[in-house]
Amino acid sequence: MDVKAFQCSQLDKLQIPLVNQFYKQVYKKGVANKSEQVFVVKAKQIVCAARLKAVDDNLLLTGVACDPTYRQQGLASQLIRYVLSLQTETVYCFPYPHLQGFYQQLGFQLLPAEQLPITLAEQYARYNNRQPLLSMSVSSS
Repeated sequence: MDVKAFQCSQLDKLQIPLVNQFYKQVYKKGVANKSEQVFVVKAKQIVCAARLKAVDDNLLLTGVACDPTYRQQGLASQLIRYVLSLQTETVYCFPYPHLQGFYQQLGFQLLPAEQLPITLAEQYARYNNRQPLLSMSVSSS
């Protein structure tokens, strides 16, 4: 399957319910809201999604999910590259430890939690308290 045949796009705020249906089917947690930027890869329907959440003046990449049928085909990488190409500031993420290599291939670097902006550090501490997560960031180029 040619991943270049799939189109990345940013959803209009009115289309947020579509990504929430997708999340309910494949991600089982998290919901997008209209204050977030939501990005998707579509075939006939959404097959991959990601969100950028504004936390004060910082951007947090979250909710990256891919339909199991389409995994291991580079769609999540394609979507994240698309999202990053539209940014002019640092993007942070808190991935599971087993995803470190995946995010590093996309340019993210490990960032000690104490170097996070204060509001992100607080959010990271809450998330990391429930399950171990990494703190990573990538600066726009």
